[in-house]
Amino acid sequence: MRKAKDKRIRKLKKLRIWPSVLGLFLITIIFIALAEAIIVMSVADVIQNKLVNGHEMSTQLVQRHITSDLSQLPKAYGGILDDIELLEEIEAVCVLRSGKQVWSSGGQYPNTDNRFEYVEMFSSETTEPGYSMIMEMDKQNVFIEEDGVYNFNDDLLKIIDFNKMISQLDKGNADESILSLKLWYVIPMGEFEVLVLNDVCVYVYDVLFLFVITVLFAFVLIVFIIYYILTFFGMIINQRKVVRVLYTDVVTGGDNWLSFIRKSNRVLKSNRYNKRNYAMVHLRMEKYRSFCTCFGVKEGEELLERFYQILKKRMNRKEVMAHYERADFALLIRYANEEALITRIESIKQALNAVTPNIKLYFNVGVNLIEKGNCDAEELYNNAMSASSMMGKDIENRIAFFNIEMKKQQLWERKVEDEMERALKNKEYKVYLQPKYSAKEEEIAGAEALVRWIHPTEGFVPPNKFIPIFEKNGFILQLDDYMLEEVAKQQAKWMSEGKKVVPVSVNISRAHFTRADLAEHICEIVDKYHVPHHVIELELTESAFFDDKEVLLDTVRKLREYDFILSMDDFGAGYSSLNSLKELQLDVLKIDADFFRGVDSVDRGMLIVSEVIDLAKKLNMKIVAEGIESRDQVDFLAAQECDLIQGYYFAKPMPIEEFEEKYKEK
Repeated sequence: MRKAKDKRIRKLKKLRIWPSVLGLFLITIIFIALAEAIIVMSVADVIQNKLVNGHEMSTQLVQRHITSDLSQLPKAYGGILDDIELLEEIEAVCVLRSGKQVWSSGGQYPNTDNRFEYVEMFSSETTEPGYSMIMEMDKQNVFIEEDGVYNFNDDLLKIIDFNKMISQLDKGNADESILSLKLWYVIPMGEFEVLVLNDVCVYVYDVLFLFVITVLFAFVLIVFIIYYILTFFGMIINQRKVVRVLYTDVVTGGDNWLSFIRKSNRVLKSNRYNKRNYAMVHLRMEKYRSFCTCFGVKEGEELLERFYQILKKRMNRKEVMAHYERADFALLIRYANEEALITRIESIKQALNAVTPNIKLYFNVGVNLIEKGNCDAEELYNNAMSASSMMGKDIENRIAFFNIEMKKQQLWERKVEDEMERALKNKEYKVYLQPKYSAKEEEIAGAEALVRWIHPTEGFVPPNKFIPIFEKNGFILQLDDYMLEEVAKQQAKWMSEGKKVVPVSVNISRAHFTRADLAEHICEIVDKYHVPHHVIELELTESAFFDDKEVLLDTVRKLREYDFILSMDDFGAGYSSLNSLKELQLDVLKIDADFFRGVDSVDRGMLIVSEVIDLAKKLNMKIVAEGIESRDQVDFLAAQECDLIQGYYFAKPMPIEEFEEKYKEK
C-alpha cells in the first residue's frame, strides 16, 4: 500500500517536459517544411512562366527573321541585331550549321559539352516538338534537351537572394532583379540550329506574394511558439499549485504529513555521514476531543493552528515540523544531548500551554533518537508514537523515549500478526482447563477454558503476550469461536464416552457484542456437536456493558432463552456498576482476584466480598471467586457460602488430558 501511495504521489509531482518539447519541435519542423514547400512552388511557378515567355519570344524572333533560304541570312542578321537592341530579355543570337558556328550577334556561343536533362517545370504542353533549351546558370552553360527530367527546385532557395529582396523592399525599389538565369533556346530551322540567349530575370514584384506568404507563415509560427511556451509555463505553474495543495494541511494551513515525510527524508539523507544528532518527536495534545466538546470544533482547529505557528517559530534551520492528525504534531529536531533535548521539549510544551492561560493542557511526547544511517522518517515517527503509547494513558505531560525493548515488542507484535492465521489453521492454540472447586465439598464442579499457544519454534507462549494483540487487531473474534467450538467438541466427546460432564466456561470478548445475531451464531457453533446448552457457560466482561447496551441486553436475553449459563467475569476489576447487575440477568458472578490481594486492604476487601456474595445470593446468582491462593481465603469463602473457588490453591490451568486424570481421581 505504501509503495502504491508513493508511486501515485511521484506521478502527480512529475511534470513530463519531453512530450511538450517534442511536440513543439515537430510542429515547428512541419511549419518550416510547409513554408519552404510553398516558397519553392511559388518560385518554380514564377520561373516556369518566365521560361515559357522566353521560349515564345525567342521562337517569334527566329521565325520572323530566319528562313531556310541561305541567301536571306545576311538580311536576317541585321533584323536580329535591331530586335536585340529593342528587347531587354534577349542578349545574343547565334546560328549553327551541322554543329558548326556560322554567325553570332555578339560573338557568344553556348558550351554544349555538358548536356543536362530537360527542366521539369517547363511544361511539355507549351514546348513544341523538336525544340530544346540551353540554360546558363552560375556562369555555366547548361544544355537542356526535350526527352528527360531535371528538377532544380532544391537549388532555387540558394539562387534567390532574399536579403537583397528585403533591402530593395525597404528602399521601395520593387523593380530590382533578385534572380537572373542565362538561358539558350535551341530552335531548329531546317539544316540550321538557331540559339537565342535569354536573360530570364525575376524581380521583386514577381515574388511579392511569395514574400507576403513567407512573412505570414513566420508570424503564425512565432505566435504559435509564444502561445505554446506560455501554455507550457502555465502547466508548470498549475502543477506547482497542485503540489502545494497536496502538501498543505487543511487544518493548520501549513505543511502536512506528506510534506513532513518528504522534507525529513531529504534532511536525514543529507545528514547520513555527518555528526549532527537528530530526534524524531511525536507531540500529542491529550483530551483534544474533550476540548472540542466544551468549546467547539472551530475553536479546536484554531487552537491547533496557533500550536502550528508556535512550533514553526521554534524550528531551526534543517529542522522539520508538520501537523500529523487530530492534535498530533511531528517534529524532526536537532539536539546536543538528551538533557538539552528534554529541556527544549519542556520549553515547547510551556509555550503551547501559554496559548490558553486559563485552561490546563496536557501533552504526551514520544521521542525516537535517530541512529546514523536511518533515513526512513515514517518508521522513525511510528517508533516515537509507539514510545508514547506503550507508557500507558495514566501518565500526563510525560516524555517517553523509544528503546530496544519497545522495538522488540513491535517485532513480536508483527510476528504474532503474521503467524496468527497459520497457528489457527494448524491448531497451535490449545485448550487448557482450570478446575473450579465447590467451596464446601472441595470437589471439581466446573472448569474455565483458557487458551494457550504452543508455538513450533517459540514453544509455550503465555496468553498475555498475544491476547492483547488479538483484541487490538480483531482476531480475538476468530479465536473465541475456535475456543467455543473446541470446548463443545470436547464436551461431546466426554458424553459419547459416558463420562459425567461439568459446565465449562468460555470467554466471549466484548467485540462480539456488536453483532445483533450473536446468540444465533453461538447456537450454530455448539449445535454442530449436539451438546446441551447448559453445560456451556459464557463469560462476558462488565466492560461490554458500556458499548451498545441495547444489543447486549437483547443478546443476553436470547442466550438465557437458549439455556446457556451466563456469567460476569472480573466483577470489581475497574468499572463495577450495580446498575449492570440490575439490568443484566446473569447466572454467575465472578469476583475479581484483586479483592484478595494487598496486606493493608485485606479486611476491607473481605468485607466487600462478603457483601457482594450476600447481594448475589439475593439476586439468585452463583458466586465464583477466582485467583484464590491460600487456605485462609478458601475457609473464608466457604464460611460466606461462596459456591465455587478457582485459583492456584487448588489447581493451575492444565491440558485437557491432565484435567481428565484429575477429574477421574475425584
